Amino acid sequence: MTNKTSDKLPDATPIIIGAGQYVERLNTQSTPPFTAPMALAANAGKAALRDAGLPAEDIDTIAVIRLFSDTVQVWSSALGGSNNPPESVARRIGASPQHRIYSDASGTEPLRVMAELLGDIARGEKTVALLTGAEAIASQRFAERNGFTDDWREDYDTPFDNRKHRAPLVSMEEIHGGLTMPVRSYAVIENYQAQRMGHNLQQHQRYMAQLMAPFSAVAAANPHAYFPAAYSVPDLVQPGPHNYAISLPYSKRLVAQDGVNLASALVLTSVGHARHRGIDPGQWVFLQAYAEGVDTLLSQRIDPGRSQAMERVLSTAMDRAGVSASEMDLIDIYSCFPSAVTAACEVLDLPTDGSRDLTVTGGLPYFGGPGNNYSTHALAEMAVRLRGQPSRALVTANGGILSKHAAAVLTSDPACASAIDWHDSDGLVVDCSDIPTRAIAANPASGKVLSYTLVTRRDKADIAIVLAETDTGERFVASSTEPAITGAVASSSPIGRGISVAKQEQRLLFHFQRT
Repeated sequence: MTNKTSDKLPDATPIIIGAGQYVERLNTQSTPPFTAPMALAANAGKAALRDAGLPAEDIDTIAVIRLFSDTVQVWSSALGGSNNPPESVARRIGASPQHRIYSDASGTEPLRVMAELLGDIARGEKTVALLTGAEAIASQRFAERNGFTDDWREDYDTPFDNRKHRAPLVSMEEIHGGLTMPVRSYAVIENYQAQRMGHNLQQHQRYMAQLMAPFSAVAAANPHAYFPAAYSVPDLVQPGPHNYAISLPYSKRLVAQDGVNLASALVLTSVGHARHRGIDPGQWVFLQAYAEGVDTLLSQRIDPGRSQAMERVLSTAMDRAGVSASEMDLIDIYSCFPSAVTAACEVLDLPTDGSRDLTVTGGLPYFGGPGNNYSTHALAEMAVRLRGQPSRALVTANGGILSKHAAAVLTSDPACASAIDWHDSDGLVVDCSDIPTRAIAANPASGKVLSYTLVTRRDKADIAIVLAETDTGERFVASSTEPAITGAVASSSPIGRGISVAKQEQRLLFHFQRT
């Protein structure tokens, strides 16, 4: 980058000028008080402000990514929490923002809110924004396991934009069928992908390990990673006390780990304000391209191993950037589960054999999966690494069950700073309303298995779950805890087998048909 080039940029051009991350690892001797999530977020915010060279007084907007504990009941915290997370951060860093935002829930929210704030800055509606997020699930669970008490409650009456989670990304039919946790649904996606690749279980377990082992190597070298350890392919394949089966074909080391204490933050402003504050143009990072979109329910997708919304969003982002993914200098693919990485790589034509890095952090299983906030870490890492010579980076994100998708192309090249029309924010959303779907069967009597998973529970009977299709093409999800059936599913893939179905209250129970 040259000063001569950056001098030509309009003052309204939005930029990223600061990034910060914070990690707080527990040990077996840890005792209360434990650091609350918004205290972690404030630590990351302070680091981002130091990096930017701006005082907290400049901030007119604080946006916080929604905590898992405020997203779904299963993650609720007995330690309490803040009733106004943006205000909790503001008070800790010494800011008095005019705008306080608490985001919706999704892994795409860091990208989506960043794009929103950059657009607001470009239109002169905001001047300096702090985007931050955190999770302290490691401390929360540690306290609960060890009988510790602590008080993370904070109560403020300051008004804020509380964007409560609204859109269900799983149907009641899927829930009644046993798809009550993301790991189960992604396992169904994974097994469909494995069938399409012609893999048996052992072959696909090795494929997943070869895909994810390079992620762990990146995490091992990342000082901000919560689990900085490199795993070999055999490490990820071999079952054991620390790599136990969860939902076939997944074991613990292959899936996102949310038991972390992690925080990250970005500082966003305009070129005009950066000039006013004397911030080196070499520190400016631009959003060259962005796209987002939402898919239909997993059980209704024509191809359960893919997301057509993902295909549209990623392709649109690449088209808007005018480059291919292979031309990116840096990439971070959202990696909650291997099937999500595979699906993205298929769209982007990226290798899955470890021949190029697909992450800058280490990914959600090894860097850590801090709830909805993971991609803020990816963005923060990119913002720092892009400084210097003109280069480009791709960050992808997804939420739900390959449901919500977002992709951002960042660049340090000022020649690409005006690629987005910030007065057409609706243009950043990709229309996915016409994606074809399969109908849901109301009262199926029989069908054929499309995909499946076997949930292994340490304190309860295993449960076999199938996604199936009737002769007329309608979909349904059914389950069984009968040992003969779960044993059969454990020994060989049931994909393609005929099943009979009976309804028990709201659940569909299945048996294999005799061949």
